[in-house]
Amino acid sequence: MRRFAVIDACCALNLLATKREAEIVAGAGLDLVMSELVHGETLFLSTPPDEEGVRTREPASTDRLRQAGRLTTRAHDGDEVVDTFVECARYLRDPDASCVALAVVFKLPLVTDDGKERRIARGLFPQIEIVSTLDILQEALSTLALPESDVLRIASDLRWRGNFAPPKKDPRSEWYSDLLRRAGVPFP
Repeated sequence: MRRFAVIDACCALNLLATKREAEIVAGAGLDLVMSELVHGETLFLSTPPDEEGVRTREPASTDRLRQAGRLTTRAHDGDEVVDTFVECARYLRDPDASCVALAVVFKLPLVTDDGKERRIARGLFPQIEIVSTLDILQEALSTLALPESDVLRIASDLRWRGNFAPPKKDPRSEWYSDLLRRAGVPFP
């Protein structure tokens, strides 16, 4: 069963970092909605360290998600969206406020790992469902049944290309830490 969710820039970049974003989103049964304000923030990913430990940035693209029919961009139109956005923008940056507003108005889950965004969204709208990068990843990996080497590559790419360390408050943090250990990837 497919369901829609609103995704913020950081989580979008995390999925793009895996290089298997369309497969992961499909495996989790999601169709993602991105605010028009977020689209401009998903521009760059990092590279893994080279032989000298130097990391660079490379362009990111949502094209594979869009071509797979798994990502659409939504404008801020309608009074309810605008009013909710204005309320959220008192506490959050405009791109994050736009994500919360879309999720609340359209009663969709909000995909974010940002602690402040999560706290403000829950404080203003206690009924909001919040999903993390690791929620999506674990759901997809359990559905896709990929070989361990692929799973470890995805975890490694998420860490290096997405700069994604195990989040302290995410209940799936230990699961992700274990994947990184098994992949031989150092993390804080």
